[in-house]
Order: sequence, then structure tokens, then C-alpha cells
Amino acid sequence: MKPIPADFTQTLTITVTHVYATYWMAKHFEEAGRKIIVHFLEDGEGGIGSEVSVRHVGSALPGMRVTITARHDRTEGRRVYAVMEAVTELGDVIGTGSTTQVFMPQERIESNFETLRARWQERRSD
Repeated sequence: MKPIPADFTQTLTITVTHVYATYWMAKHFEEAGRKIIVHFLEDGEGGIGSEVSVRHVGSALPGMRVTITARHDRTEGRRVYAVMEAVTELGDVIGTGSTTQVFMPQERIESNFETLRARWQERRSD
């Protein structure tokens, strides 16, 4: 992985379709965290989410825009940590949290999934 600049940020803006539930915020934090690493992966590398933390502190109504800002916190070994904040178009902070992405050779990710797929197929055929 190429070095990620200190305090590098990425944003994800969504329009709420239902009252903004915590599980949607977790999904959007994961997406924003991925945006932190995607441009810094080397050829043949991939990334996979390993942790999401969400503190949902406010509401957003259908039709409101919410912007999630992901800020690179640090990289330790193969783990990239990002800090998250969700803010409505009214400027209200409605969520905070963090994500962890792990980067590794894409071949290893695919191999791990193939092993899991084989175990699952074996279990299903019993």
C-alpha cells in the first residue's frame, strides 16, 4: 500500500430514503472507510473491512442529505484506521465512529473466499 497522507479525508453523501437507521449508518461508514484506502492500494492488493464502530446520536428524515466524512487516523501494519462523522444538511452531527480496513494481496482474499465457499458447499451437500 502506498502511504496515505496524514488526515486524508473522503466523503460520501447520501439522501435518506427512510428514517436514518443505525444499520444504514454502519453501512455508509464502511463505504466511506473503503474510500480511504482504494486509491492507495498497489497493483494486486485488495482490502476488506474488519471493524465498524457506530455511535448514532441524532436523526435524519426522509429526503435529508447526510454527509459522512472519513478521516484517515493511522496505518498499523496491514490495518488502516479511519474516524467517521455523519452530518445532516442542517449541520447536525448525527453519528460518529470508526472503521478498520485490512489490506493484503487480492489473491489471498480470493483464496480465503474460495476456501469458505468450498466448506459451505461441502456442508450443503451433506
